[in-house]
Amino acid sequence: MTVGIAFTFCSFFFIALLTVVYFSKPRLKLLENKIYSWLIVTSLFGTVIGLPCYYFMVDYERTPLPNFIFSRLYLIYLITWIMLFTLYVVVISFPKINMKKLNPVFLISYVVLIFLASTLPLYYHTGVVYSYGPATQYITVISLVFILIMLFCLFKNIKQVKQKKYLPLFFFILFGSVILTIQRLNPGLLLITFGEAFVTFLMYFTIENPDVKIINELNKNRLLINQITEEKSNFTFSISSQLKGPIQRIIELSSPDQKSENIKNNLIEINNDAHTLAFLSNSIMDVATLTNSNIKPISNKYNLRNLVEKIKIIKEKELKPNVDFRVNINNIIPEYLFGDSSLLEQVLLSLLDNAIKYTTSGFVELTINAIVKYDMCRLVITVSDSGSGMGIEKVNRLLLVDEPLTEEDKKRIETKNVDINTVKKIVNKLGGFFTIRSEENKGTEIKFVIDQKIMEEEAISLDKYLNKNTILVASNDVEFLNNITKILNKKGRDVETSISGNDIIDRIRVGQEFSYILIDDMLDIRAYEILKKLKKNPKFKIPVIVMLDKDTEFIKEHFIEDGFSDYLLKSNLNEEINRLFK
Repeated sequence: MTVGIAFTFCSFFFIALLTVVYFSKPRLKLLENKIYSWLIVTSLFGTVIGLPCYYFMVDYERTPLPNFIFSRLYLIYLITWIMLFTLYVVVISFPKINMKKLNPVFLISYVVLIFLASTLPLYYHTGVVYSYGPATQYITVISLVFILIMLFCLFKNIKQVKQKKYLPLFFFILFGSVILTIQRLNPGLLLITFGEAFVTFLMYFTIENPDVKIINELNKNRLLINQITEEKSNFTFSISSQLKGPIQRIIELSSPDQKSENIKNNLIEINNDAHTLAFLSNSIMDVATLTNSNIKPISNKYNLRNLVEKIKIIKEKELKPNVDFRVNINNIIPEYLFGDSSLLEQVLLSLLDNAIKYTTSGFVELTINAIVKYDMCRLVITVSDSGSGMGIEKVNRLLLVDEPLTEEDKKRIETKNVDINTVKKIVNKLGGFFTIRSEENKGTEIKFVIDQKIMEEEAISLDKYLNKNTILVASNDVEFLNNITKILNKKGRDVETSISGNDIIDRIRVGQEFSYILIDDMLDIRAYEILKKLKKNPKFKIPVIVMLDKDTEFIKEHFIEDGFSDYLLKSNLNEEINRLFK
């Protein structure tokens, strides 16, 4: 057995082992991983046909047909491997490349190249056995072309050259140069298969490792969840504190001990506090209203932190010496939002202009909080100051402004000369809510709320990976939810719960995946109506099971006819779960 055959034989064992290890583990659904899967299969194929190719070539005069078949298969293997490796380098170099356009070019080129490799003449040298002729020269030229493509990708991404993903390319160039030199001196050595198999093996340690990746993402998610929980707690505490003030004032102002001459003023203040309570309880906290339908058509992608930083730089120059300018922005606000950033910027600039204008000492503060629900973000923006403030009657007049933008308002916006009335109209145009609290000689607090769509970046999302084996259970009976969750958990099933029909629809709309969806027929929306809305999406394939009370058990078969996958009788919970989830 020659040295080259010994290398090929060894290559078969470590590539076969790699194949078993790689395909037996879960993998992230990345394009580069898919290409690498094909590279492993190709390398295994190359090592399998390398041995018979050599032995048939030794005795090619007596075995012309097997020799022809295996020699051509070996050439096809070489073309396939170099093309897949080149495609891998292109994908890691240009992650946003349009594969729909590249795939046809790749496939047509592949078919043409293997056709030529199968038809060009191929000759065999006796003694020291090797092949030569137009077919082998053609393979060499093709390989050089693909190497040049890879080098182009490398130089176009020279700043990322230290990434470990490029390590196989360097080894390929290094080993390729050494192997070509050795085979020129001794053409009988079959080292190409070993070199390509070794590079394929090395790539395993540079691709995204599913286990490590998932652990890292879970750690990130855990930190993010802790951060979000803390932010939500702080925000809830802040809202609770703001609720207590108006409630206490209403109690005091509505006291029977009040003098008759104060009744009118008290009623005005009570009305103002009632607006504040309605704003805080409905506009901010009612997250069920978070929906894409509120998003206005004139929108663009923007980074809120960058927008606020620009505004901060502009306004710091206008502050009076005794005024402290504070900016607080919630950490859970996504990096990119989708909305009318120019109008939002105009609102913030105008409110800060007004606050700075009437504040000679103390502070001007901009605070931005957020409530995030799936692909939507509710911004709660507050501009407060310790300035001269305004009377309660003027505040109430501003709160009653509910008119569309006039031509005069539009001119004000163009000239950036916007008053509070126009700001209120702009917020209304953005689909938002607006409230003011002010007290003469103490300061003003203006708070408004707008909903923005979250821009999803091209990144690995673990939501689908983690949720695809999870059961979503929806019911407004909290005790029942706890019971069914415990039973399903004992059977090794992960459970997520919901208490709203619209919440189920939103989860599916944003791409969350579940193995089953269990819906209580007595939810806020009837189960059949939810099912109809879910099935409007042609890609929706998740089995939906309706959960029935005793009163509706007798019509259980009708639910199957309506399109449900099955039913679950709540009166016989344990047995039903055993029947459905064996």
